[in-house]
Amino acid sequence: MEFRKLRLAGFKSFVEPAELRIEPGLTGVVGPNGCGKSNLLEALRWVMGEGSPKSMRSGGMDDVIFAGTGKRPARGFAQVTLGMAGAAGEEIEVSRRIERGSGSDYRVNGRDTRAQDVRLLFADSATGAHSPAIVGQGRISAIIAAKPAERRMLLEEAAGIAGLHVRRREAEIRLRAAETNVARLDDVIRGLEAQANALRRQAKVAERYRLLSDQLKIAEASVLYARWEAARAASEAARTSAADAEAKAGELTRIAAGLSAGAANASADLPDLRMAEAEAAAVVQALRQSRALLEAEGAAATKRVGDIEVSIAAIVRDLAREAGIDADARAAETALGTEKDALGERLAALEAGLPGQVAAAEREVVGAAAAEAGLGAAVDAHAAAAAQARAAAESVAAANARLARAEAEARELAGRLARLAPAPDTGGLAAVVAASAAALAASEDALALAEAERPAAEAVRAEAAASHAGARATLASLAAEDDALARRLAADAGKGPRVADLVEPRAGYEAALAAALGDDLDAGPAGSDAARRWAGGDFAGDPGLPDGVTALAAVVTAPAELGRRLAQVGVLEEAPTGAVLAALRPGQRLVSMAGALWRWDGFVDAGGRTDATAARLRARRRAAEVERERVAAQAAMDGAARALAGAVAGAGRAAEVERAARGARDGAARGLAEARARFAAAETAASRRAGEEASLVSAAARSDAELARLAGEAAAARAAVPASDALGGLSAALAAARGAAEAARAAVVRARGVAEAQGRDIETTRRRLAAIDVERAGWQRRLAASAGQQAELAGRVDAARAEAAALAARGDAIVRQIAGIAVQTATAEAARAAAGDALARAEAELAALAAKARAADEAVAAAREARATARAEADHQDAARLEVERLSGERFQCPPPVLPGRFGFSHGGGDPQALAAAFEALAETRERLGPVNLRADIELAELEAQARLTDAEKAELDTAIARLRGSIGSLNREGRARLAAAFIAVDGHFRVLFTDLFGGGEAQLALIESDDPLEAGLEIMAQPPGKKLQSLTLLSGGEQALTATALIFALFLANPAPICVLDEVDAPLDDANVERFCDLLDRMAAETRTRFLIVTHNAVTMSRMHRLYGVTMGEPGVSQLVSVDLQAAERLLAVA
Repeated sequence: MEFRKLRLAGFKSFVEPAELRIEPGLTGVVGPNGCGKSNLLEALRWVMGEGSPKSMRSGGMDDVIFAGTGKRPARGFAQVTLGMAGAAGEEIEVSRRIERGSGSDYRVNGRDTRAQDVRLLFADSATGAHSPAIVGQGRISAIIAAKPAERRMLLEEAAGIAGLHVRRREAEIRLRAAETNVARLDDVIRGLEAQANALRRQAKVAERYRLLSDQLKIAEASVLYARWEAARAASEAARTSAADAEAKAGELTRIAAGLSAGAANASADLPDLRMAEAEAAAVVQALRQSRALLEAEGAAATKRVGDIEVSIAAIVRDLAREAGIDADARAAETALGTEKDALGERLAALEAGLPGQVAAAEREVVGAAAAEAGLGAAVDAHAAAAAQARAAAESVAAANARLARAEAEARELAGRLARLAPAPDTGGLAAVVAASAAALAASEDALALAEAERPAAEAVRAEAAASHAGARATLASLAAEDDALARRLAADAGKGPRVADLVEPRAGYEAALAAALGDDLDAGPAGSDAARRWAGGDFAGDPGLPDGVTALAAVVTAPAELGRRLAQVGVLEEAPTGAVLAALRPGQRLVSMAGALWRWDGFVDAGGRTDATAARLRARRRAAEVERERVAAQAAMDGAARALAGAVAGAGRAAEVERAARGARDGAARGLAEARARFAAAETAASRRAGEEASLVSAAARSDAELARLAGEAAAARAAVPASDALGGLSAALAAARGAAEAARAAVVRARGVAEAQGRDIETTRRRLAAIDVERAGWQRRLAASAGQQAELAGRVDAARAEAAALAARGDAIVRQIAGIAVQTATAEAARAAAGDALARAEAELAALAAKARAADEAVAAAREARATARAEADHQDAARLEVERLSGERFQCPPPVLPGRFGFSHGGGDPQALAAAFEALAETRERLGPVNLRADIELAELEAQARLTDAEKAELDTAIARLRGSIGSLNREGRARLAAAFIAVDGHFRVLFTDLFGGGEAQLALIESDDPLEAGLEIMAQPPGKKLQSLTLLSGGEQALTATALIFALFLANPAPICVLDEVDAPLDDANVERFCDLLDRMAAETRTRFLIVTHNAVTMSRMHRLYGVTMGEPGVSQLVSVDLQAAERLLAVA
C-alpha cells in the first residue's frame, strides 16, 4: 500500500481546503511554532481511526472542527481524505467527515464503512493511528520512558500482528459472551427443572384446594344465615329502646323552653341600658375632645406671638442695613464726580503733546537707516576675508585631526595586542564535563529508584483514602437515618407522657404489641394527669392463657400498670388452631408477630396494614441501634482517618524523595550542560583569539603607512594659511559700524516708546471716564431701591404688631372656655357611671337565667343522644341484616331464608360466633395450603416443551465455544511465531543501525518478564563507544534519543510501513548527530518503499529533504500550505 496525498478541509486551523502530496523519499514540513504543522500529523491519525479526543489535543471530538477567528466564522464540519494505492495499483480513498454535534462517519471509495473496518485496513498494512511509524512530539521520550511491556507494542507492530490482536480480542469477547450464555442456559435449565417439580406438587395441592372450597361454601352459608337471624332480633329490641328515649326527650324539651323564654325577656331590656351608657360616654368624650382642641389652639397662639416678635426684630435690623446702603451710595456718587473732572483735564493735556512725540520718532528712524547701510558694507568686507582664513584653518585642523586619529588607532592596536588574554585551558574543562556526566548518571539511578517507590506509596494512600471514604459514607448514612428517626419521634414528643414511650418489646414483636394494645399505647402512665391513662389493678384471679401460648408480657418490658393487659394477651408465630381459639376466656386475645389479632369474642383482624404504633416502636428501637452503630462507625472512621493521614504522609515523603531526586537529576543535567557549554565556549574562545591576533598585526602595519601620509598632508595645509594683519583692520572697521548702528536703533526704540506710552495713557483715561458714568448710574439705582425697601419694611412692622395684639386677646378667651368645659365634663362622667351600674346588674341577672337554660339544654341533648343511639343501633342492625342479604345474593344468588334448603342445614340457625369459628378453621386450613396454581397441569406441559428448546440451544453454544477456542489458540500460535521472527529481525537491524549511528559500540534487544512472547516485555541494552553495556534509561539524553531512533528504523526494516511521520525527532540532537540522522533517513528511503513525512525546525535536516512544505499563518488562526521541490530546483540549477 502506498500513501499518496492527504486532503484537509475545515480541520482545526486548516479552514480552506489544502492538499499535502506524499511523494517517494523525504518530504519536509517546516514553519514557525504554533502555525499548525502538528495538525497535519493529527489529521493523518484522525483519518486512520483515532477515537480519543485527548490524543487529538481536544476536549471533545467536535473540537477538531475549525472554531472560527475574529475574521472568519466557525465551520460546521471537518473532513480529511487520504489517497492511497493498493498492492495491485488500485486507487483507495479513505475519508472521515465529522459534523458538529452529529459524530463522524467513514467512507472507503465512497461507501460507508465501520470505524473498526478502517482500523483493520491500516493495521493489516503495519500502520494505523497508533502505529510506531507515526512518531509525534515526545514519542522518542515516551519510548525511552516506557516500561518493557509497553515497548512490546512496537515489536507487535513490526510483526504485523496488530490485526491479529484485534481479531483475537473480538474472538475472546464472543467466547466470553457464549460462555456467559451457556452459564445462563444452565441456570435456566435448572430453573425449569425446579419449576416442573413445583408444578407437580402444585397439581396435588389444587385438588385439595377444590375440596376445601366446597366445604367453605356450606360453612359460609351457615354463618350468613345465623348472622341474619341475630341482626333481625337485635333490630326489633333497639327500636323499642328508641321509643322510650323519645318520650323522655319531649318532657325535657318543654322545661328547657320555659327557661329560654325567661332569659329572652331579661335580655330584651339590655339594649336600652347599653344605649344609655354609650350616650353618656359619648358626651364625656366630646367634652374632652373640645378641651383638647382649645388647649392646642391656645398653645399655637402663644407660639405665634413669639414668632411675630422675632420677625419684628429682624425687620428692624433690615431697616438699619438699608439706611447704611443709602449713605454709602450718596458718598460714592460724590467721589465719582470729583474723579471725572480730574480725568477730563488730564486727557486734554495728553492729546495736545502727542503730535510732537510722533515727529521726533520719525527723525530717529531716518538716522538709523543710514547707520544700518554703513554696517552692511563693513560686514560684507569682513565676511569675505574671514571665509578665506576659516577655510585655511579648517584644512589645517582636519589634517591634524586625521593625523591624531591615525596615531590613536596605532596606539589602540598596540594596546589590544598587549591585552590579548592567554589561550583557555580546554583540557581541564573536558575533565569537568566527564565528572558532570558521571554525576548525572548517578542522579538518574537515584531518580529511577524513587520513581519505583512512589507508586507503591500512592497505592497505599489510595487504599487508605477509599477506606476512609467508605467509613465516612457509613457514618453519614447513619447520621441521616438518626436525624430522620429523631424527627419522626420528635413529632410525637409534644403529646405528653404515654406508655408507648415506656414499653420495650423484643426485636420483631413490635407489630404484635401494636395489635394487642392499639391506641391504648397513647394513654398516659399511672400517676399522670392525662384524660386517658392506665391506673393498674390486681389480676391475681384472672384466668390463664391456653396451653402452649406465651403471654405477651414475657417478651415486652413495660410499666406495672400494663401487666394485667399483657398477661391476658398471647403471642404466636403462626395462626392459632380452632381449639386454641375456643379455649380463650373473656378479655383474652391472641396476636401474631405479623400483627394479626384473634379476640375471645370472635373478632379477627388479619393485620398486614402499616400500623403507626408498630412503626413508632420499631423507629425507637432502630434509633437506639443506630446510636450504637454511629459510635462504632465513628471509631472506624477515626481509625481510617489516622491510617489515611499516615498513608498521605508516606506518599508525601515518597513524592518529596522523588522531587528531590528529580531536582538532583535536573541539577546534574544542568551542571553537565553548563560544563559542556563552558568547554565549547573555551574552544571557541581559543579559535577566536588566534584569528584576532593575526588581524591586529595586519592592522598595525597598515596604520604605520597611513601615519606617514597624513603627516605630509598636515604640513601642506599649515603653509596655505594667510597673514592675520589685513583681517584685523577689517574687524576694527566692522566693530565701529556695528556700534553706530546699535546706537541709532536704540534712539528709534526710545522715541517710539515715548509716543506709544502717551497713546496708551490717552486710551486708558477715556475708558475710565466711560466706566465712571456707568458706576454713577448704578449707585443712583441703588438709592431708589433702598428707599422703596425701607417703606416696605416699615409696613411689615406695623402689620406684625397688630397680629400679635389680636392673638393675645384670643388666648384670654380660650382660658375662659376651658374652665367652662371642665365643669360640664365632671357632670357627664357622673351620669355615665350611673348608667354603667344599671347595665352591670341587668347582665348579671341574664347570665344566671342563661346558665339554667344551658343546663336544661344539656339534659335535652343527652336524652336526644340516647334516642339517636337507640335509633342508630336499630339502623345498624338493619344495615347488618341487609349486608348479610347482599352478601348472600352476591355469594349464592339467593336470600338468606333460602340458604338452609339449598345447602341442607337446619332453620334453627345456631350461634353465629361458633359457626364463624368453624368457618375460620376451614378457611385457615385452606389458607395453609398457600398459593394454589389451578393451571399447574397446563403450565407443566408448556414448561417441558421450553426445556427441550433450551437443551438444543445449549448444544449449539457448546459447538460455537469449541470453534472459538480453537480460533483463539490458532491466533495465539501464529502471533507467537510472527512475534519471535520479528524480534530476531528487529534485533539484527537494531544492532547494525546502532553501530552506524554511534560510529561503533554495540546494542541488543531482550524479551524479559515472561517466557510467552505475547506477554513479555522488550528491554533495550546499549553500549556506546567507550562505555559499558547498560539499560537505555542509564544513557545520556542524546544517546537515548539516537538509540530510540535506531529502534524505530529497525522496526521499519523488519516490517516497513507505507508511511513514516517524524515530528521534530531531531530536536534533541546536535549538528553531528543530525547529520548521522539524515544519512540514516536517506538510507531508509533508498532501502524501503516507506514515504517519509518529517516535521522539523533544523536547518541541516531541511537541506537534506527532497521537497519542503511550509505551513504559514497569513492571518491569525488560519493555516496555509506552500511547497517547493528541492530536487527539481537542484536539477534546474545544474542545467543553468
